[in-house]
Amino acid sequence: MTLRDKRIVAGLYFSKFDQEGLAKLGFTSFKEAFNALGYALEGEPRSIRNYRDEFDPLFPNPRKGWENRPRRKYCLEWMDRCGGLSLSEFSGLVTAFFEVPVLTDIREVSDNLIDTENALARRFITGRAAERYFQTRFREINCFGDFELEDTTLQGCGYDFRLWPRSPEDFLAVEVKGLKDRRGSISMTNKEFQTAKDYAIDLTS
Repeated sequence: MTLRDKRIVAGLYFSKFDQEGLAKLGFTSFKEAFNALGYALEGEPRSIRNYRDEFDPLFPNPRKGWENRPRRKYCLEWMDRCGGLSLSEFSGLVTAFFEVPVLTDIREVSDNLIDTENALARRFITGRAAERYFQTRFREINCFGDFELEDTTLQGCGYDFRLWPRSPEDFLAVEVKGLKDRRGSISMTNKEFQTAKDYAIDLTS
């Protein structure tokens, strides 16, 4: 699947299952889901919403969607492939976008990928979305405008990005955390906490 394919399938999921689909993934609103999945799938939130709206006339939900526009061929192809999935199967598929690189069979997805009690799926997707948001918008933060970014999310080094200033001798280590609300607490792994201590700057001297 390409990233565009995944955005199409996410839109199809929300059109078919509506509020039930939101709850299954641990989201409380479409805005929250579109923001998280849009950025996590390297697109914009409106891309997920637009695909949902395109599929809406095909399902019984309170929205009319794009009822006066024909469905695009490549969207209908995903409807044929995924439209018959159950809520558990489809939720597992969407979550698997962020956990496995390849699915050999679109129907071979374990229900265990979704933990509705602890909303692990939402937290994981939101974390990926926060990383992607920072990656695409960091230059809008004035103090980072002249920095170059290196993605270290897959290196296991205890932080997500290195920001390199013009002088190559030093860098800033950045760990990105996502929040559902405007304020709240964050959690850190032992490695993240120890790395933060190791890189700490003494501002008192």
